[in-house]
Amino acid sequence: MNHIDTGSGTVAYETVRNAMANETFTMSLTDPDEIHAVIEAVNVGIDSHLEACFCSERGDSFKGGKRKAGKLVLCGCLDCSVGPESLPTLLCRLCESGKDAGDRLAGDILMVLGIDEYGKFVGREALGLE
Repeated sequence: MNHIDTGSGTVAYETVRNAMANETFTMSLTDPDEIHAVIEAVNVGIDSHLEACFCSERGDSFKGGKRKAGKLVLCGCLDCSVGPESLPTLLCRLCESGKDAGDRLAGDILMVLGIDEYGKFVGREALGLE
């Protein structure tokens, strides 16, 4: 498997990696449904395609925490750092999860990378992000 089916298009793993330009993708999630979707995707381990999306030697990191205002805890969070080798697998698993939160998060990540809903890299500016 070397592609991600988003429901409206197909994105090649290589397209995601090229859009990342060898940089680690970071995000801090506060939505409980998105956090749960990522935890489920990461906990699969190595799947039937021999792919993993959590390899610390690749620079991948997923850490739970809390957002605070002073001593008041506002919400839980999941701070994620995902390398170019792992992000396509994470996106694929989020899209395959069958959950709205997984689909929504995968779509948001692709958009931040400058990949349109049809799986084409068009750049962040073309999507109104710069």
